[in-house]
This record gives sequence, C-alpha cells and structure tokens, in this order.
Amino acid sequence: MFVRLCPILIRLVRRIAATWPISSDLLINPSQTIWTPLRPPELDWRDHVPVSRATGDIYFSTVDGLSESQYVFVEGNQLPARWHDHDNQQPFVIGEIGFGSGLTACLTLETWRQHRPANRQLHYLAVEQSPLLPQDMRRALAPWPSLNPTLTRLLDHWPDPLPGCHRRCFPDWGVTVDFWWGDASEILSDLASHGRQWVDAWYLDGFSPSTGTGPWCTEVYAGMAALSKPQATLATFSVAREVRAGLSEAGFAVEKRPGFAGKRDTLRGALSRSAPTPAVMTPWDLNPAPQFYRHALVIGAGLAGAHTAHALASRGIAVTVLEANTCAGGGSGNLQGITYTRLSHRHNPLSDFSVSAFSFATDHYRRLHRAGALRDNLDVGWGGYIQLHDTDETLEHLASVLALAPDFARVLSADEISDTIGVRPRCGGIHYLRGGWLDPRAVCQGLLAHPLITLREHCGPVQLRQLPNDVWQASNTAGDVLSEAPLVVVATAHAALTEPGFEWLPLTVIRGQTTHLPTSTILSQLPIPLCDQGYLPPARQGVHCIGASFGPGDAHIDERATEHRHNIAMLQQALPDLDLTRADDDWQGHVALRCNSNDYLPVAGMLPALEPFNQRYDRIRHDRKQVIDSPAPVRPGLAVLTSLGSRGLSAAPLAAEILVDQLLGTVPPVPRYLQRAIAPARFAERALKRGTPL
Repeated sequence: MFVRLCPILIRLVRRIAATWPISSDLLINPSQTIWTPLRPPELDWRDHVPVSRATGDIYFSTVDGLSESQYVFVEGNQLPARWHDHDNQQPFVIGEIGFGSGLTACLTLETWRQHRPANRQLHYLAVEQSPLLPQDMRRALAPWPSLNPTLTRLLDHWPDPLPGCHRRCFPDWGVTVDFWWGDASEILSDLASHGRQWVDAWYLDGFSPSTGTGPWCTEVYAGMAALSKPQATLATFSVAREVRAGLSEAGFAVEKRPGFAGKRDTLRGALSRSAPTPAVMTPWDLNPAPQFYRHALVIGAGLAGAHTAHALASRGIAVTVLEANTCAGGGSGNLQGITYTRLSHRHNPLSDFSVSAFSFATDHYRRLHRAGALRDNLDVGWGGYIQLHDTDETLEHLASVLALAPDFARVLSADEISDTIGVRPRCGGIHYLRGGWLDPRAVCQGLLAHPLITLREHCGPVQLRQLPNDVWQASNTAGDVLSEAPLVVVATAHAALTEPGFEWLPLTVIRGQTTHLPTSTILSQLPIPLCDQGYLPPARQGVHCIGASFGPGDAHIDERATEHRHNIAMLQQALPDLDLTRADDDWQGHVALRCNSNDYLPVAGMLPALEPFNQRYDRIRHDRKQVIDSPAPVRPGLAVLTSLGSRGLSAAPLAAEILVDQLLGTVPPVPRYLQRAIAPARFAERALKRGTPL
C-alpha cells in the first residue's frame, strides 16, 4: 500500500510546493548582509563555445548555437507572429532564466528590430546568477557577425556585476532590458510578490538539469507561473522528466517537439491554469488600480519633475508640466552637479538604492549625451569622480572586493589620487569610474524637449483640487485653471511641505549655497570631480561650482559670505596643499532650497489616504509581522516625487522610473524592498507599528 501511495504523495507535495507562498525572508532583502559584487564564471573553451569549468556543461550547441536558439526559443514561442497581435498599450514581456552568453537575447533583439510592429514595445527580463565578462561574450558570439550591432549596443550599456536589477533603455529600438543579477528563484519570488502577471513568453535556458545547477527547481517553475499572463508560453531545450513534471505541477501544459541538430526532442508549453499568489507582505506600497493614462500633470520642472515627465512621455503619455518660476530655477539650478553614490560594506536600503540609482543614472545620462541633448565640457564631463574616504571597515572591505567590478570602482591611496588629479588630497579614497559632472539645467531642458511634453513656466504657486469625476484640476492663485488631467504628480522640493494633504510627510527644508570659484593654473587641469565633505568639479568656462552648505530648516534664499567661506574651508580641508587665499571676500554663487525625508531616502509613489489606511491596517499596531492582504487605500490619481536632497542628479532618474512603473502597473526596475523603502506610505506604516498613527 505504501509503495502504491508514494507516487501519489510525491505528486501532491509537488503540487502544494508549486503554489505555496514564498516566505518574505527569501525575497530580495539583503539588509545587513555583506556587500560584494558577483564573481564571473570560470570558463574553458571548445573553439568559440564557452564551457563551465564548475559543471562541464556548454553554454550553447557546438553544432550551431544560433540556429538552435532560433528553433528552440524564438520559434518555440511563436515569435514574431505574436508581436503583431499584441496590445500596443502594454509591452510584450519576455523572461529569460539563464542569460548565459547573451546569444538568445541578442538573437531575440535582432529579430525584434527586423519585425517590430509600429508603436510596439518589448520588455526583456534577463536573469543570471553569474554574468559573463564582456570580453567572454564577444568571444562566444564572434562566429555570428549578424549579431554584432546588437551585441555591441548591449555591451556599451553593460551593467556591472552588482546584485539586483539593472535597467537599460533603448528607445530607438522600443526595447527595455532589465538585467537581474542573482538567484533565479529569489528574483522570481520577489517579482511575484507584486501579485501581477507581466510575462508573455519564457526562455528556460540554464545548464542541463543533470548538472544539478541552474533554474531547474519547483520555486522557479512556481515563480514563472505566478508571473505569467493567461496563455503565456515557454520554451526550453530540456525534456527531462523532472522538468516536465515540475512545469506541469506549476500550471503549464507542456509538449515535446522534434529537437535540433540530432537532439531527439525539445519542449514547449503554455500556461493552462494559474492560482492566485498569496500575499507574503502587506501591500501598502503597491498601487491598487494601475492604468494607462492619456494625459498627466507634473508640478515642478526641476530634476524630479523633468525626469517624471520624461518617463511618462517615453511611454506614450501626453504631459503638461507646470512650473512656478522657470525650468530648473530652484534646487536644480546649480551650474554643476555630480552623479555620485555611497557604498557600504553591508547592504542597507540607503546604500542599495544609492548604488542602483547611480547605475541607472550614469547610463541614462550617457544616452542623453549621445542623443545630442548634452554638450561636452559645457553640459557634461565624463571620467567618473573620486570620493575621499578615511580608512575604516568599509574601505578595507571594498578594497578587497572591488576587483570583481573593475569598471565600477577602485580604491586609491592618497598618492594615487594625486597622480590622477594633479594635487594631493588629505587621504585616499574611491575612484568611481562611471558618471562625472553635469549641468542640471541642461539636463532638465533636454528631458523636457520631448514632443509629448508641454512646459508652462511662471505659473506661480499651483493649487490642486479633485473634481467629482476624479480628474485633477490645477489653478493659479487667481483661480485661473491651468490644466486638468486624471493623474497629477507633485514633483517639487520644499514646496511639497505646504501642499494640502502632504503635510504629514516628515520632510525638512534644506538650504544649500554653492560658490563659484575662478579656476587657477593647478585647478584648470583637474580631470574629474573630487568629493569630500563638499565637491569640486572640473572648471566649466573658467569657473568651478563648489559646495555646498547644508542648512536644515533654513528656508531663506539670501546669499551669505559666511557660507562661501564655509565652502572654501571644506575644499581647503580636502586639498591642504592648495592655496585658496583671496584678497577680497566678494564671492558669487547660487542658493537653492532642497528637502529631505527623516530617513534620507526619496519619497516616490501614490499618496496614501491616511484615515482609511490607518483603519485598514490597524492590526499592524498589535502585530508588526501580521500580513494584511488588502489593497492600499490611496488618493486616486495623486502621486509624489520629492526628498531628493542634494542627490537629485543621481536619484531622480530611477525614482521617476519606479514611480511611473507603479502608476502604469508595468514591471518594476528594482527589488521590492527598495520600492518599499521609498514609498510615501512607509511613514504611515511605521507610525502604525509604533502605535502612533499619523
């Protein structure tokens, strides 16, 4: 009897496991774990074919890897015929589990470029635990010159081997690629926690199941099913019994088809049933009713507003931007700013968001530069930047692990920094090789030049009210209607402090004053920015914009000689050998008002409706770990992006991307714990946990 029951029990266990909720502890939330880049795989080679030294398995067929990928994955998912039948308001989403050499991705993107229907978008999710080095990808794909244009373009935007998601946008192709570096089961579980179905087609492309590695497990199959749209398809080269059984138990109907190049069979399938994904965390950070908007309002034309407007317009939405004064006339009006990040030896939300934002921003600005929106040495200067850093646990750890990401950053001694910039600093530090300096005003103007964006300046303070049909109406102080739209994003800095309904956000106004330092013989040769307590960029038209002072709670905009002296003193401390004495005290500069939240992270997302929020999630007060599977009460069509502090150039592009994906219900560009880390509702949730509802 027991023997007869065993197969039944095994099938039952598999079925339960395939739909069982993944513990929130297994989601991508690495807080307080050691930070380190990912190691590339160790390879052997059979001519051009890479072979995993760890498993002995090949990355693609030794006969003709390109034709194999075409047959198994592209034809197996019936592409590109399905592209032509797809809804043009949503991108067609492909998920590849096992990016490997990039062969299948390059083939797919090249096929898309040849067959792309008008106004259609493709979103490619590339999941890989051990990304190859760029030179190894070039060697592997060298036999197929037809892929060179696509491969070269991908490698021009190749992300560093840092865990998490790295979004890369190719607007001329109509393509977005999310490179997810890490464990496939954790990544899919994280994405599935949103409770949305995004994926139209799957490539299951790991090493052979016989190696005992790769994505061949119940958690991966369950994650694929949870993320699949109805009738989503899959294709894989493997027909192993355990693979077929695992996919079937997860809800896919699979079938064998003739294999490639002498291989007996290959596998394809389609989702035949789906089960609701049980909530593993209270969804206070999610937009409960995403939709596609025809028109949107954005309040503010600084870095936050310009990036939000551009992210909306890039998805085909007409945007009206209302600015109280002039474009980039406030906190985004400095002559120069630095794209920078902050590394820690341990993961934490502030550091992880900073690194993710920096990765996205530096690639984003290079794209703007190549499109002609930013001019060399006037609007932008590349080469990275140097951050001085006293020796401590963080620096010691980074010195030992950054060899795994040689194109991202390296630790330098004071002597090495002196050799790089031509003047000796007070200590050693980190040379971040990406990014550099930018003119924030040029950035805002370039972003707002999009044909779907209308900018209205000199509007004065804008008053918002919601009409009975849920449309938002914006008026000036005289009562004149400026614009109307079903969606409004408040993207101001300190002005958000006084916006009705926003006053509960724990935001602090911060005064910052920069100093315009005339260049000198030594400083004119400075190749890249230097950062310490303040920052020093290379000269722009004979002037360095240095700074900045930091005045929390100070909302005055008068220029002060004391703060100019403070900025000079910070620079003098960073570069003790530099002579910055001056006969007069007649400095010039720029004063801006910024704002920060009490946890120094951005605030980006739908604005919660506080009273219903507190009522719906009241049980959190008594049990902090309780999961309340109920949609977040939000104010319909009202969102916010603020609290960028002095990090606007680095934080705004990714924060805007996260916000817009939330509004539209499209695939997020970060792990969920980072989305929760910047959601406005986090403050209301924390207050409930403290027993002091807002």
